[in-house]
Amino acid sequence: MHNWYKEWFDSPDYLRVYNHRDFLDAQKLSNLILSFTKIPKTAKILDAACGAGRHAIYLSLCGYNVFGFDLSRNLLLQAKKESFEKNANLKLIQADIREICFKKVFDMILNLFTSFGYFETDEENFSFIRKSYCFLKDNGYYVLDYFNKSFLEQNLLPYSEKLVENIKVIEKRKIENNRVVKEIILIKNNLVERFYESVKLYSIEKIIEEFERAKFRVLKIFGDYDGSDYNEKESPRLIIVFQK
Repeated sequence: MHNWYKEWFDSPDYLRVYNHRDFLDAQKLSNLILSFTKIPKTAKILDAACGAGRHAIYLSLCGYNVFGFDLSRNLLLQAKKESFEKNANLKLIQADIREICFKKVFDMILNLFTSFGYFETDEENFSFIRKSYCFLKDNGYYVLDYFNKSFLEQNLLPYSEKLVENIKVIEKRKIENNRVVKEIILIKNNLVERFYESVKLYSIEKIIEEFERAKFRVLKIFGDYDGSDYNEKESPRLIIVFQK
């Protein structure tokens, strides 16, 4: 299951399975961030681990200067295609979040839709956050959108199945070694493929502690994309706006 993200995110079926994650969702979260931070249109935004670019494309269409990077070539090609179709001016590069560094200085860094916690060690998972302090302007923002550990532990759905474009998708979920592990079984034309997702479960206290160690301070914590205040038992998401 090591490096699961390389196999799964580069599978042509990944975007089919998650086709319900639409542009409106990304728009809602982006608007929440923009209305809270009130960053000017001249701002430079970095979308770290941008995937297929839903948030980056929308922010670019809003008039911001947006850079995105991701490890998956498959997802970047999709982002490029969609960016071209929507006439968004988006700059994209392929890179590993553990190794990337920038000379450019950004007004805001986004780390959205649980694109965090994929790696085995805390050192790897928090390395980008520590480095990013250097390529963020003074008073710049870092926004982390992650699942709420407490809510997930209480509401994990162990099994689900659905049909997507003639592919039977079976998803099995469990918590193991302080990680949420999902097995994705795809059945099409009697062929069976298996993929995995494995994300480390971090408490809100641990996340804030690591960001504060990297010299960030907490400005605001939301519990969902509608902008509700965070509630440890009831909030599905953990959206923290940090400031340098």
